[in-house]
Amino acid sequence: MFQAVKFVPARSNEAPTGCLTNVPKGKVPCPRCGKPAKSVPEKTPAHLLTEKAKTQTADLSGFYFCKTPACNVVYFRGDKVFEQKDVSVTVGCKKGAAPATVCYCFGWTKEKIAEQLERTGKTDALDDIRAKMKDPGCSCVTLNPSGSCCLGDVAAVIITAPGNYLHH
Repeated sequence: MFQAVKFVPARSNEAPTGCLTNVPKGKVPCPRCGKPAKSVPEKTPAHLLTEKAKTQTADLSGFYFCKTPACNVVYFRGDKVFEQKDVSVTVGCKKGAAPATVCYCFGWTKEKIAEQLERTGKTDALDDIRAKMKDPGCSCVTLNPSGSCCLGDVAAVIITAPGNYLHH
């Protein structure tokens, strides 16, 4: 029997080192869509922007990530904007992303989660990710375009998918 459960993120002192980031708190509006965007560590755009895009700025600090699905902006700082074409991975939260990756470290996509839920009525996505965060460890800061841990995004995909039961 499956039981619906509410996702509760791990306490901050339990987070793996790959998810810990020293990023300024607070959000600023995206220059295109106006929705709040959060800052990302310098390592994130440094790792994910294409080589061509990186030549457009000498300093990759102080960028923000726009997660709005319908907005083409991925990173921005002031009037400097980078779009999906400037990023070396498909940004899974953006409209039309295929595959729609939600966990960049361990390869979980919205499609894979939906298929697992449809086939079995449950998904082990969160358990799988949590286990792998311990060993071999995650690299969210450099692999996830948001520069942060994916667990909240994965839980949101599960909760909004048909057959929204979390398996424990």
